[in-house]
Amino acid sequence: MEQKIITNRIDWMDWAKTIAITLVVFGHILMPFSKWIFGFHMPFFFMLSGFLQKKRTAHAEAVNSAKSLLLPYVIYNVYLLIYSLFTGEYASNYPLDMLLGMQWNLSMACRPLWFLLSLFIMRMVFAVLPQRGSYLLSVVCIIFVLLFHGAAPMKPEMNYFQVFEAVICFPFFIIGTLMRQYKVEQVLDRFPVALRYVIIASGLAVGFCFVGLNDTIIPFRLMLSNVPLFYLGATFISIGLIWFIYQTFQIRNSYIQLISEGTLLIFAVHQSILWPLREVLPNGPWGALFSTIVTILVLSGPICLARKYCSVLIGKMK
Repeated sequence: MEQKIITNRIDWMDWAKTIAITLVVFGHILMPFSKWIFGFHMPFFFMLSGFLQKKRTAHAEAVNSAKSLLLPYVIYNVYLLIYSLFTGEYASNYPLDMLLGMQWNLSMACRPLWFLLSLFIMRMVFAVLPQRGSYLLSVVCIIFVLLFHGAAPMKPEMNYFQVFEAVICFPFFIIGTLMRQYKVEQVLDRFPVALRYVIIASGLAVGFCFVGLNDTIIPFRLMLSNVPLFYLGATFISIGLIWFIYQTFQIRNSYIQLISEGTLLIFAVHQSILWPLREVLPNGPWGALFSTIVTILVLSGPICLARKYCSVLIGKMK
């Protein structure tokens, strides 16, 4: 029975990561409606990251995260800097800004890599602090963002090593660790199936109401019109999605597992695939959905190759 629980957890998490990365790609195409996705998709990803995070010593975490996050960050930035030469976006400041983690100053294709730096910071903080210290810091982060968002120092142009995004999203990472500790994904198992989905739908509806009441939500640009609405909306939607996926997708699928393992690669290079597609595919919601599917399908091949020959590209070291 214990083995079955572990297997199911892995299966639904593969679906969760696949859905999360699909939302990331889709949100970068469907710009008129991106607020509805930006309002929760990165908090959702950080919550999943926290759920999967293991407690390690600071040294062990530094070694592990340097290999799985920082090394891919450098590799993909080098690729994307070369890519920017062909698109005409390259500037002389790019190499230094890459080393300083100034994704804002790099080309659009490079910017999604902010996730790797922010996640590295979160993992290290979680490793260094005792458990209660991490909980307290997450509250401090919310207070800091509430007081200083929009202030002069807290601007994308000053965001070295993506520290501010780490501050904004660290509470979601901690919520993920708490969910795993207390098995929150299993809370609805005690209710009848129909009631479970009513609760999930209600939570998602409340979350999207909070998102709708917020004017601007772009964590990468440090743009949050209303901080409490951002945290409430993202939390309700992310937990609702986790409940929904856990209840619905207890199914093992080899392709979903492949995409789940390759989320880092998709994060890193999807913009370099999307920009050419935008020139040839139709606009609007259906065009955006089609572009998202094509992008993920195109990157399935590189993920397979990386899994077999160069696992560092998917954040793993053999």
